[in-house]
Amino acid sequence: MEDKLYIFKGKCVNVVDGDTIDVQLDYGFKTYADKRLRLLNVDTPERGQPLYAEAKQFVIEKVFEMDIYVQTYKSDNFGRYLAKVFFYDEGELKCLNELLHEEKLLKDNSKWNKETENEHGKD
Repeated sequence: MEDKLYIFKGKCVNVVDGDTIDVQLDYGFKTYADKRLRLLNVDTPERGQPLYAEAKQFVIEKVFEMDIYVQTYKSDNFGRYLAKVFFYDEGELKCLNELLHEEKLLKDNSKWNKETENEHGKD
């Protein structure tokens, strides 16, 4: 439970690639912060690899310039917070991380695409 830090409302302001986005987080009390987030348990192809453009476009279509909810975890080696990103689609709350898995827009054989029950919110 200690690795599940907080849930914040935010807005996606930039899509770096299929697994990294820039967001403006709303901490409440008129306090905001710009953060780069890495999607937890998601590793999409890099530029020049198959499915790179499709993964990035998928993320753009789902969350770019949209209101989102971010559940943060610890930061990675590059200073990005690991996060699960949620958004409403036609009134239904969806998890971007899970959708990327369902759409199979992931890098083949990456250890970062493995989900663990505890990290995925299943205790």
